[in-house]
Amino acid sequence: MPKKAIFTKDHILNKAFEMLEKKGLEEITARNLAKALKSSPAPIYGFFKSMDDLKKELIERSKSVFMEYVKNQNTELPLLNIGMGIVTFAREEKQLFRSIFLREKSYQGLIQEFKELVEEEITADNRFMGLPKEVKETLFLDCWTYAHGMATLTCTGYFENPSDEFIKDRLMQSAAGIIYRRLEEAPELENFFKDQG
Repeated sequence: MPKKAIFTKDHILNKAFEMLEKKGLEEITARNLAKALKSSPAPIYGFFKSMDDLKKELIERSKSVFMEYVKNQNTELPLLNIGMGIVTFAREEKQLFRSIFLREKSYQGLIQEFKELVEEEITADNRFMGLPKEVKETLFLDCWTYAHGMATLTCTGYFENPSDEFIKDRLMQSAAGIIYRRLEEAPELENFFKDQG
């Protein structure tokens, strides 16, 4: 009689995460996961009430990977690093990006965590000192909209495997345009340009 396989919750999640990275969330069914584990679906349901519960944990793990990307120090400019992190995540982790951002409501909670990170960076940057909260929130929304759009275009293949330099250049150009436009509404942003030298 063959030895019965013993699975842990982590083992099941790790295998499911491998599948997610390669094939996407739609491919993660009890049958497909059991096949990948070389098992029946029974061990899966021993740890998860449903496949939806397992998928929620996979989305949370994907969000953690995303946050690692946006915290990477690619340049000397913290806000640019965040934008580059969004787009490089979409370039390098297409299935994870799709699972988080291209599915309705799967990114709830992540946006708030991400917004808090951006607010920390804006607060730490002397060039943004004295800006009213509303202006900071508008800048966040403007920059998020552009970076997310570029990331989506990258993920879906419009920008085919863009280089870091291309990503940086596009983000810098868009940020300059956004800040110049907002300067008309918030003269306090003049400090940003004075400090650029």
